[in-house]
Amino acid sequence: MNEKLKNPPVVIATVGGEGTRMYPLTLNMPKPLIPICNYPILRRMLEILANQGCREFIFASTGGDNTIRLNEYFKWGVSFSTKMELEPRAEFRYQPNYEDLGSADAVRACMEYFNIKKDVLVIGGDHLMDINLDEIMKFHREKKALMTIGLMEVDDVSQYGVADITPGGRIKRFVEKPGPGEEPSKLANIGVYILSPKIREVFKKMDPGIVADFGYDIIPYLTGNGHEVYGYVTSGYWNDVGTTGRYLQTTQDILHQKLEHIRMSKSRYGNGKKQIHKTTIHRIKNKLKNNELVISGGVMIGGDCEIGSGVKIENSCIGDNCIIGDNVTIKGSAVFNFTNIKRNSYLNKCVVGMYSNIGENCVIDGDMEIELKLKGNRVPVIGEKVTLIDNSTISPGKRVAPISQSHRILKTGKFLELGMDGQNIYFIEK
Repeated sequence: MNEKLKNPPVVIATVGGEGTRMYPLTLNMPKPLIPICNYPILRRMLEILANQGCREFIFASTGGDNTIRLNEYFKWGVSFSTKMELEPRAEFRYQPNYEDLGSADAVRACMEYFNIKKDVLVIGGDHLMDINLDEIMKFHREKKALMTIGLMEVDDVSQYGVADITPGGRIKRFVEKPGPGEEPSKLANIGVYILSPKIREVFKKMDPGIVADFGYDIIPYLTGNGHEVYGYVTSGYWNDVGTTGRYLQTTQDILHQKLEHIRMSKSRYGNGKKQIHKTTIHRIKNKLKNNELVISGGVMIGGDCEIGSGVKIENSCIGDNCIIGDNVTIKGSAVFNFTNIKRNSYLNKCVVGMYSNIGENCVIDGDMEIELKLKGNRVPVIGEKVTLIDNSTISPGKRVAPISQSHRILKTGKFLELGMDGQNIYFIEK
């Protein structure tokens, strides 16, 4: 574990957006609060930063629903600090009721409203990164940069902003989501920014209409006007958890302890990377003793879960208060709180939302061979409060939500309806 950073930055997490790529998981919950290994995505990111010394956090959120839900969970940071054993404790603040033009404008508004006079670290609310914060802050301060951008080398840069940098790291040119052959390098913007407090004066000189997006507006403006903008190339862990495929991959990475600054409790069962809550251990200890259960690989199981005989759980995360019937197999999956999975069902490489009921002999399989050629990822997703009848089969890429949400899903124009029954809508990405 690295030593805690001296003079840490103020962290501003941008948490706007509806999260349609994560439907149906985000139909009833802001994307930053989607649980990943039984804690919200944003909470995991704050944990990483707090473990490196950060204590001041501001949530730059657009829209009342997002802010209300975030405040309901995080409050002012007391509970978070107690659970993390932080000293001094963390302090959480929230963007005022200001209708911003985009993530950059939200950051600008927060810096002014809270009169920020120190360096600011901007992160995305649906990103998980585990980079060495001390190193990137030293780089930023040694270069006396107005802005430093976190960069990472990737093979396919078509969905990222791409930077062309000098040997010393100064950004010469920046292209947002370049077309084929237009990319100046393979160095992608990972949505991590360090801002000097001096940028407040630059914001004031800019046309308010273009202080909206970092990639399209701020970075081109700063580089085009000769400001000191640098790129810091990191090889640390980073993932945009904004799609169901990347969400499931990040879940596996946490379960297998690939993120240094996420503190995993010591194993309470077995010799592998397993975390099983003590209240669940109490319920299943006799089955474990008699080898009636198989729990293997990286596994996390929440509290007060009831698990039947003949169950196999491998490389998966199970939330709190779940009931898993006899002879159920769960592999490479994430199952949220209060889910009921009846006997003989098979779950593989899928995500199951809260309060769902999976009938007997159901198959939800992300590896199943299918004729349909998918444009999106292959992860099957069961939304919140979905009931699957006995013997249901959910194939790769298929998503299921309550039929009451059908209009909201289809009006996005991003999904193709596969059918409806009396309870559910079935759909895939276009």
